[in-house]
Amino acid sequence: MAEARDRVGGRVLATQIDGQLIESGGQWISPGNEQMHELVRQAGLELVGPREGSLLIRSQGSVMRSQQSSGHSRTLSPFETADLGQGVVRFRRLAERTVSDPTWTAANQTWLAQPLSRWIKTNVRTPAAQHDFASALSSVLGAVSSGVELGDALQASNTGIDLEALFAVGGGLKLRRVVGGMHQLIDHLADQVSERIQLDTVVTGISHSDDGVVVHTAGGEQIEARTALVTLPPWLALQLDYSPQLPEWRYEAVKRTTPGAAIKAFVIYERPWWRESGLSGQMSADEGTIRTTFDVTEPDGPGVLTGLFGGAEAVSMSALGSAARERAFVDSLAAVFGPIARQQHTYVDYDWLADPFTRGCHTPHFAPGIWSMNGQQLAEPYGPVHFAGAEYAGKFNGYMEGAIRSGREEAKAIAREIG
Repeated sequence: MAEARDRVGGRVLATQIDGQLIESGGQWISPGNEQMHELVRQAGLELVGPREGSLLIRSQGSVMRSQQSSGHSRTLSPFETADLGQGVVRFRRLAERTVSDPTWTAANQTWLAQPLSRWIKTNVRTPAAQHDFASALSSVLGAVSSGVELGDALQASNTGIDLEALFAVGGGLKLRRVVGGMHQLIDHLADQVSERIQLDTVVTGISHSDDGVVVHTAGGEQIEARTALVTLPPWLALQLDYSPQLPEWRYEAVKRTTPGAAIKAFVIYERPWWRESGLSGQMSADEGTIRTTFDVTEPDGPGVLTGLFGGAEAVSMSALGSAARERAFVDSLAAVFGPIARQQHTYVDYDWLADPFTRGCHTPHFAPGIWSMNGQQLAEPYGPVHFAGAEYAGKFNGYMEGAIRSGREEAKAIAREIG
């Protein structure tokens, strides 16, 4: 295995800051992540859920407190939670426009007559968040799938639907994280093939023929094999030199694919002060650069809140320094938790956009029609050169679960190929 970094794990990354474990990469497992759960069990690792307690929701400048309900079945990941929150914001702003701009409303009656279900699919990206969005609105509008029009839903919103109450993140997230860090699973897996791993080995190209493949490295090494499995994200995989050249459709598909943008940030306090007020440390906000947070405090450790700069905000914040991101994160916390969030703390983050061997995470954004036309075909092999990873997965695309499923599928395909 040729690994460009000086470590294994890719987008699973753990560090120690003042004795506190910081998981700057993949961390959460949801109930549907069956293969991740299987690997965790095999490694003998323990899972822990989010901290119990009330959560805070900030909407239109007001903060409300919501109690978690253990009876709810939601299984959204932090990314899906953020996606749901963005959908709520888009929906509310559109509802407000139908009232504040009657000329626009009159001119767009045909568009407003579209099925609400279509608008949800267009404006809420992840299937899980789409499901929760539709389910919540169905509780007050009737089944969204039955043909409720967007305009009717917007009108209902303007006449008293409490969106934050409907979409309260206190539904009981069933997320789990590994006690002691996800990197332990990576180490467990790497130990099984440690003699085959070459760190600090940057691959620059792959050539293949009927006799097999030759992998070329930046150090001038040539590694010969019967097959090759490329696990770089598509936008980096296509930067390698291939001989013969890859089909043009691959380049066209990736050209119209935008890497996910995320900066994972942490604020470390002397103690988890929010727990003293019965809070879980979890919040959801309709504005601010950080809109969702989670308590990831280790047992007997200092208090740690984590959140994500995502999407366009991650791109803009990436161009700024760490001090600016710290200020933005703390401002977001203070807007919800109050001035107490500004107390003495340590700030740390990891910018995945700036990582030269990743250049983005988590889920990529395919231009309209690209995933259905060519996106799923990115996992197809090119002769003896195979591709696998989170972005090549047909299910759980962009997640650790997707990476595992994709890797296992290609491993089976290679085994069949070489007999």
